[in-house]
Amino acid sequence: MTARRWALGAVEVLRALGPMVAVEVLLRTTDLPTTCRRLGVAHDLTAPAAPARATTDPISRAGPTAVLPRRTRRVVRACALVVAHWPAGDTCLRRCLLTGHRLRGLGPVLRIGVRRTGDGRFSAHSWLEVDGRPLDPAAGAFAALGAARP
Repeated sequence: MTARRWALGAVEVLRALGPMVAVEVLLRTTDLPTTCRRLGVAHDLTAPAAPARATTDPISRAGPTAVLPRRTRRVVRACALVVAHWPAGDTCLRRCLLTGHRLRGLGPVLRIGVRRTGDGRFSAHSWLEVDGRPLDPAAGAFAALGAARP
């Protein structure tokens, strides 16, 4: 890695620290819709995503993942690095909120889904979608939350 690339990565990490503090404060003091609104991240918890294709491979069930512009790769890696070392923990929701805030010019949408694990317990996951395509290949393994139907 060249010194220039390392320096650019370090700058992105520093740019992510301030918003990460805001993410943490908002998560602890407000509800999720307010947090998303203040961070400039759209969220869709009312419309269920299209059903996943029936395969046994969770990566292929997600369909094609979103392709981001090349200039955003460093931003996404820096966000993942900051959240991975965050004292409050590395959670998918924190990662999505920080990355969504940093990529808000692309119009990402926060989605939350659930699944039943092999031992019968539920697990939840959040991911970002850009142009209706998930950034996380594991998103297809989860059923997106939707509005309750009577």
